[in-house]
Amino acid sequence: QNYYINNLINKTFGTHKQTHKHMAGKRWQGGKDGAMIKKRRFGRASSSSANIPYGAKGFLISSDVGKEKQTARDLMRVMLDIYDDIVPPDEKDADKPKEEEEGDDVDAVEKEKQKPTPPVLSVEDALKSEIESIKEDDKIENKKFKIVDLDMKACIFVLMSKDAASKADPSEMVVRYLSEVKETSRTRSRFIERILPVQDVCFASSEEIKAHAKPIIDRFLPNIEVDGETKEDRVKKSTFSVVFGSRYNNSVPRMEAIDAIAQQVSADFHKVDLGDPRVAFTCDLIKGCCVLGVAKEWKKFDKYNARILALSEEDKNELKKTNAAPPRTKTGVSE
Repeated sequence: QNYYINNLINKTFGTHKQTHKHMAGKRWQGGKDGAMIKKRRFGRASSSSANIPYGAKGFLISSDVGKEKQTARDLMRVMLDIYDDIVPPDEKDADKPKEEEEGDDVDAVEKEKQKPTPPVLSVEDALKSEIESIKEDDKIENKKFKIVDLDMKACIFVLMSKDAASKADPSEMVVRYLSEVKETSRTRSRFIERILPVQDVCFASSEEIKAHAKPIIDRFLPNIEVDGETKEDRVKKSTFSVVFGSRYNNSVPRMEAIDAIAQQVSADFHKVDLGDPRVAFTCDLIKGCCVLGVAKEWKKFDKYNARILALSEEDKNELKKTNAAPPRTKTGVSE
């Protein structure tokens, strides 16, 4: 009789070992339920493709949740237009194959005559062919920029190719974009929030940050001495700040990362100004890497938040009073 009663209890409630394992999973997060809790909390495991390559240049973009890739594609189109304005036409065509010499014109004409006449396509086939050619052209143009999915919410990285980065500076491109946003009140991307130019990427440690920040400081904040100019006059003209951010990384303390950059700036030529710096050095720790950038005119461009920059002064004042999220702005393109 006891044998049948024990079997009935085991079928209904499980064995003692099964019950203990189930409770251990819930209590210590070591079982199935614990793994699900960890997955919901931290997201899926990071892969090597989700990391920004060291030494990269590009743009760190924040957007609405779930709209990261769409925002990145919008900004890539904008940056392609800006790139075409910055880079002279002769430099764009430098890598293209040279045209045939004049002596070969006759042979080229003969070869053109020998080509078979292309068949007459229907409207539907012609439209498909046109769409495919546009896609191919878009792929060729987008070789200058590449999306790096960081497996993070509301944050994505657009990588510039080495050739494009050597011809156009990311900081200058972002300044041109934000100047356009400020002038037209249109972001050309519905879901964008902030865009930061990236000058270098290194491993997230204070030593690496110090080593990689030095050439950036020397380039964008040089020590220039003018005859007859006092120290007070010099530091008034050249002000800077360090803007720190951290996502999925707590290996480097905030002040340690800031000091690694700020202590390399000469106090005889430059002064810290947290309110309205002429140059802001951005330092963002993202997973295992550190993203370093330079943001000029930090206050003028509303801390590089394109969505807020596109608002009118009345809307900005109202936003400060209500302390609400800024509304989506006009894109400047048909939707």
